[in-house]
Amino acid sequence: MARKTKEDAQATRESVLIAALDLFSEKGYSRTTFADIAKKIGMTRGAVYWHFDNKPALLAAMVDYFCGLREDRVRQHFSEIHSLEELREAFLEHARAVVEDKRLKKFEFFMAFQMEWSEELLTETHKILDRIRKDPFEKLIAILRSSPISNRFRKDVDPEKLAVTLAGLWVGLCKFYLGSCPKIDLVSAAADGFDCIMNGVLKKEVTA
Repeated sequence: MARKTKEDAQATRESVLIAALDLFSEKGYSRTTFADIAKKIGMTRGAVYWHFDNKPALLAAMVDYFCGLREDRVRQHFSEIHSLEELREAFLEHARAVVEDKRLKKFEFFMAFQMEWSEELLTETHKILDRIRKDPFEKLIAILRSSPISNRFRKDVDPEKLAVTLAGLWVGLCKFYLGSCPKIDLVSAAADGFDCIMNGVLKKEVTA
């Protein structure tokens, strides 16, 4: 019975997070209340408060949840990355996730264009948000520094700066794609952008 209760609690928590994204997207973060979320999932406001003490905590958990969904999808294909080719495919899988999963697309659009950030809110959520940003970035740096991959770069290439460039490419492409100005094929654009960056840092092949 205890196991079922734990599973039910997890299912309720996920329902709250999904409803929060829907309502934040429709009404705006500042105008959405816990009562609105409770009504949408057919529960009491107390059920929402049981999982989250306040709205900033809910927002941080929502960001963590949807970023986790995207990372889980990539991990299904690549539990570990040992080559530049695998890194490229993982990069493209992030793009496919946004294109193919309506929930992730809504989440990325909300974060890029709809979220009403304030200095106070950033302060209240910074611990979780910093971890969400930092963990994948540090993992990317570690991958770029690994011998099978770094050995293919020119000696003057800094893996950390390269990671910043790839992250910037991803953020820019997402905003172009979600904003539909101009319209782009996100997966193809991600492939072209990745290849363009890598062509600039790889060692030149010596031909006989």
